[in-house]
Amino acid sequence: MLQNEIRHLNDELINQIKAGEVVERPYNVIKELVENSIDAGSKHISIELLDGGKQMIRIADDGYGMSAKNLSLALERHATSKISQFKDLDTLLSFGFRGEALPSIASVSHFSIKSRPHDQDLGREITLNCGKRISEKDVSTSVGTTVQVKDLFSGVPVRLKFLKSTATEFAHIHDFLTAVSLAFYNITFRLSHNGREVFNYKAKNSSADRFTEIFNFNAKDFTEINYTRGSFKLTGFIGLPHTAKTTPSHFITFVNGRYVKDKIVRTGVIQAYQGLLLKGLVAPAIIFVEVDPSWVDVNAHPSKVEVRFYDNAVIQDLIYIGIQNTLKEAIHNKASRTSTQESNDSHPSLPKVESVQTIPKYEAQNYQELSPKSSAVQTIPKYEKTLSSSLNNSSNSNQFKKDYSYNLKGNSVGKLKTDETSYEKNNILNDKVIEKTSPRINQEKLFTEIKTSIFDSAIYLGQFAQCFLLLEISKELWIIDQHAFHERILFEELIVSHMNKMILKQQLLTPVIIPSTEIISEIISEDKNKIDNLGFQIEILKNNHIAIHSFPSFLTPQKIPEVFDEIIARILTFNGIPQTEIHPLIEKAQKINKEFIELNMQSQALDSEKIYHLLFATIACHSAVRAGDPLNEELVKRLLGRAKDVDFYAHCPHGRPVIRKFSEKDISTWFQRT
Repeated sequence: MLQNEIRHLNDELINQIKAGEVVERPYNVIKELVENSIDAGSKHISIELLDGGKQMIRIADDGYGMSAKNLSLALERHATSKISQFKDLDTLLSFGFRGEALPSIASVSHFSIKSRPHDQDLGREITLNCGKRISEKDVSTSVGTTVQVKDLFSGVPVRLKFLKSTATEFAHIHDFLTAVSLAFYNITFRLSHNGREVFNYKAKNSSADRFTEIFNFNAKDFTEINYTRGSFKLTGFIGLPHTAKTTPSHFITFVNGRYVKDKIVRTGVIQAYQGLLLKGLVAPAIIFVEVDPSWVDVNAHPSKVEVRFYDNAVIQDLIYIGIQNTLKEAIHNKASRTSTQESNDSHPSLPKVESVQTIPKYEAQNYQELSPKSSAVQTIPKYEKTLSSSLNNSSNSNQFKKDYSYNLKGNSVGKLKTDETSYEKNNILNDKVIEKTSPRINQEKLFTEIKTSIFDSAIYLGQFAQCFLLLEISKELWIIDQHAFHERILFEELIVSHMNKMILKQQLLTPVIIPSTEIISEIISEDKNKIDNLGFQIEILKNNHIAIHSFPSFLTPQKIPEVFDEIIARILTFNGIPQTEIHPLIEKAQKINKEFIELNMQSQALDSEKIYHLLFATIACHSAVRAGDPLNEELVKRLLGRAKDVDFYAHCPHGRPVIRKFSEKDISTWFQRT
């Protein structure tokens, strides 16, 4: 077979090939042209479509317009007004900068463009057919630019056959225009399709006004976020946990005003909801990230839908902190309102969280300790001893005064002693990276300890099915999942103890022995300090066993093996699961790792504090009262008293709801009372 000769491609073919990098479907045409209109300072942008943009796209704006010379240059490849040297990319704030969009679009369609600057009486119009100039003339037109694209990919049939249905192509365009109109609320956007007006969003004074116009939201469903740290700013609207779905109705992200589909931003948002949502659910969010332009590379993707950050971990953590802080404040405010009034407004105003400059809560210093809880009652029925111990003693009580005597797998255990452990903090923020954007902010609390009196007026009605607590609060019936409620309380107390560098331990006179393997023991020995910080003082024995000498003070002794196994399985997940051994702990770790994969998270990439939080959630879950545990009124009152000292009891750490509330009106409706 003869080898073909190597030859230069002609310019027309080069342009048609390169157009595929920029233009894949009508959406890309819309995106490039609308962003050009925004760069041109337009106040009104009109988009007209036929057949989902496949047959015709017309975009008209009232921006600066171009002179005849600039209009001609704009159709040449790599001609742009946005940059003149490579370092300009570090300070770039405009959408376009490559000078590729217009020639790429023109090379695969019947294309015409006319434009007029404000200082000229006539405009200029240029017509092209698949990249070839057909005509160029002066025309009478208004100030601004109008671009018309007909028969997209007519000259490249192989691309034409990959286009989807009209409805699908239109959906991509509609989603983008909805998103961009949120970011640029001060611009009027009008969209029509096949002669029918789809929307006409008039310019607004704020993003909240535009958000309300587009989504017709219920204020009970969303809260506004406004978080600033140095030159980093996070704004937007996030759905409260009850709005989450497997596929959220809206999940829109922007970086420096640019509509992107970025994994770092998305992961930061999703991780902020951990402990609030069930696995697989995602809350709707419209997120605007603003960073120093030098921190982000917008040239990382041909169509600029992905960006690359200078430090992914810092950006992701700041998003996580800002959203989690906002969620806590919003849910607390909602709970506070419930305790003082019944909402009669069908369309209340959007709850707004003011801008705060904060640091991660695990960086907080001098956090006020929770008050010691009341001592146990003198006489408690036999079956309530374990529950009383758990409910009455928080993880940060000043002293543990009980003596226990019990048998566990043949080990006789006597008096338990109080001890405390401390550890060094790991900042999620790298000092060198932060210096790039702002001076180090003084150590301060992420949030002020929220203490609510919502339970002070509670009337305890009883326990249902030995699983749910029934209360009357502010003319509402509250049904509380006792396990999830206690679990959340324990989790928050652990977080506080963690921030105070103190977790109380109970010393065992006779250690509990747990079987292990050589590889597992080696991994555990490397994380011995982390385990110690959780309240477990351990010793790695030579015969592949682990001796537990102490455990967290709030944990009942009978649960030591169960909780310790869960912790070790998670530590194996965080460090990398051994593939060469078969062991129940390894099997458990593999199941946990599968859950991380389903949540689009890399377990081995988690920072130290997220690991601690996951471990605390595990300990809290196994230490809390269970469904089926009977509670008398005294124990319930103590549990409610503990709830006043923590800030976030709406959901358990694993995302299950803790409380369901029914108003008097709701209940009357059940019985058809008016």
